[in-house]
Order: sequence, then C-alpha cells, then structure tokens
Amino acid sequence: MAVPSLVGVGVAGADPVPSPPPRPVYPPNRPMPADAPRTDNIGGAKVSSSAPQGEGDGTGPALSAARERGEVTAPMFAHDGIHLSSSWPMHNVVWHLPGEMTLAPAAWTGDGGAVYSSPDVNYLVRPYAGSGADIVITRKSVFSSSTIPFGLRLPEGSHLRQGVNTVLVESDANPGHPASTIATVSIPTAIDANGVPLQVTPRLGPGFPPGQQNVIADLGPANPLAFPVTITIAYRPGELPTTGALNPDWQGMPEGTSPPKIVPNPGDYVSDPDGRYRPASVDPILYRQRHAGGCQGGSNAFTSADGRSADFLAACQKQQMCYDVTPARTSIAACNGILLSDMSIGCMSAFGQTGDDYEACLRAANDQVAWAKANMLPGPLCQPITPSTNTGMLPATGNRYCTT
Repeated sequence: MAVPSLVGVGVAGADPVPSPPPRPVYPPNRPMPADAPRTDNIGGAKVSSSAPQGEGDGTGPALSAARERGEVTAPMFAHDGIHLSSSWPMHNVVWHLPGEMTLAPAAWTGDGGAVYSSPDVNYLVRPYAGSGADIVITRKSVFSSSTIPFGLRLPEGSHLRQGVNTVLVESDANPGHPASTIATVSIPTAIDANGVPLQVTPRLGPGFPPGQQNVIADLGPANPLAFPVTITIAYRPGELPTTGALNPDWQGMPEGTSPPKIVPNPGDYVSDPDGRYRPASVDPILYRQRHAGGCQGGSNAFTSADGRSADFLAACQKQQMCYDVTPARTSIAACNGILLSDMSIGCMSAFGQTGDDYEACLRAANDQVAWAKANMLPGPLCQPITPSTNTGMLPATGNRYCTT
C-alpha cells in the first residue's frame, strides 16, 4: 500500500526552530544641516538669527549620558526627594520625608547636610561619603504625629523586604539570579529628652504616588514632659542583609566587650604590601593599594574609651578586591558605598545607632571612605597567584588570575 505524500496538500509541518519576527527597517540616519539659521515666532513678531549656535548635524553622541551618583543629594526643597545610590550601579533610591510639601527650605549644615523644619518636627539629613545617610527626626512637641511614614521611591527591578532587625532594599529575583541586597534601612530607634528609649514598631506599606513604598515608624507612648523626642534611621548602600543591630532595640555592646564578627574577611584576599607576587606588567602603586593588607585611610578598627571596638579590616579588604573587578562587574561608586556600609555595620554592632561613640565611629569610617575616593587609583587588576592559590576555582569576586 502506497503511503500518500503530504507535499503540496496544504498541510504545514511544525518548524522545530520558529523563525524570528522580521526586524523593522529604519531609514538611514542622515545628517541634518549643522548650525542652521534659527527663526522663532514670538507672538506676532518673528526673530531670526544666522549666528552659529554650536548645534551639530544630529548624528553625534547624546548631549547628556547617564552618570552614576556617588554622593547624597539633599535638595533645597524636601519635596524633590533625597537622592541616594545603592550597591547596584546606576540604580538609585529617592527618599521622601513626611509632610514634605509643608517643610521649610533646607538650612544647610557645615558637613553638607540639611535641616528641613516645621513647627512640630525637624528632619536632619546627615550625609556620608559613599552615599549613605542618617536621617534624624526631632519631634518637638506632643502634638506631632507618632506615626511617621518615610517614602522610598525604588529603582526599577527592586523591592522592600522586612529583614532581621532591618529593612532591606533588594533586587528582584530572576532565573539564575536570586534576589540580593542593594541597600539597607535601619529599624528606627527613638529616645526622649531624658535619654529613655522608646518603643518603635516599623512596618512596610504602599506609598503615594504609585511606585513609592513606605517605611512606617509607629512610636509607642511618650512622656509628654520629656519632649523633644529624637528618632534616628540610617540608610546604607550595602550588600549584606544587616545593619549590625543584634536586636530590634539595639543599644550597643556592654563596656569593655566587642561585638561578634559580622562582616567576613574575604578568604582569597592576598596581603602583599611588599609586592612579592606582583606581575612585572602591573603598576606597583596600583598593586600596593589593592594588596596593602589593611585599611589605608586610617586604622583597622575604631576603639572607644570604654574598650568597645568596631572592626574595619574586613571592610577594607573587601573594598580593595571590589576595585579589582571594576568596571566589568561593578563600579567604583558601588565599591565605596559597600565600604561605608560594612564599616557602619561594625559601628552599629559595637555602639548602637545613637550616642557619641557611634557618631565618632561613623566619622572615622566616613574619613576612610573619603580618603579612598580621593586617593585610590581606579581600574581593573588581576588576582595574583600565591603558593597557596587554588587556580581551579575563581576568586570570590569572579576576577581572573594574573598570567605574567
């Protein structure tokens, strides 16, 4: 029995590889006349000029390309939002204050910060190098609201999540790429005029306008005779899902004790200040900065007068390795933000979120980040090979090994 053929019968077989849709055909990019005369109609009058305006022919690069934010931007008017970077390059967070339309214009502080005031509440924005900031809210009277919503406009592809003793800004999960931390927001802490801690219950909620999310701080009852009340909240552009607080109302370690290690030292960091493993083709100054063994803009730890200590060593080593993989895997600004965040974790775990020791520790961290921004050389650098290096595994940063 003959098998009938389907060829020419009008039945289509399934194509194992579907053809892609046709690509649109655009007209050729034709240059326009450069510096053409301009004619403008203004009401019933006409103004014309043949003077050169410096205009190109329309085929050149964009007039303004996107640039990464490396500093906190506190605006003149609070309703414009406080602009902060994250550890995800080119992805920024905009922070909005409660009742921002009614706040007075910024009163600038000596450290680059700003105070936005109203009759009942003041908001101090205290910026740090690396695009981190502390926001200190002062409730002046009992008539001010005890519910304080902070609005966060997040970059596309990110979300807020309640973490352990912190609020996390995370990138969205994608196949092969789980959600990762790109910034942290500390749980707000509050004290009254007598230094008595107050209970603060944070929660997450939708914000207005659409696309904004809120971190809402609900304060417990306060002594009406113990005003003003001070609330502190910290934003850090880090990659670790912690701020260093060991419990929700963290006040720091007891005197004479140091906190547990939270920021791990990178296991494949190469400490080589003498340059024994430096390839001949590598700049010796660049190599020395990336393999100094410790912090270069200050000490490896901050120790208070009562014996508590915040470790900075791991943060400095991580930052040096982070610089090695720029700009292919990250950016200089992101590395500096992570450095500030990691040092801040040490400060908060040792001293809590308020007080003279916490502020002195953060100033020391800020100085180290500022030194790195001013003095560390940019550019990629391969990972040196030592006798103990297992070249069968890539470094934790995904860097490549030196070959010469």
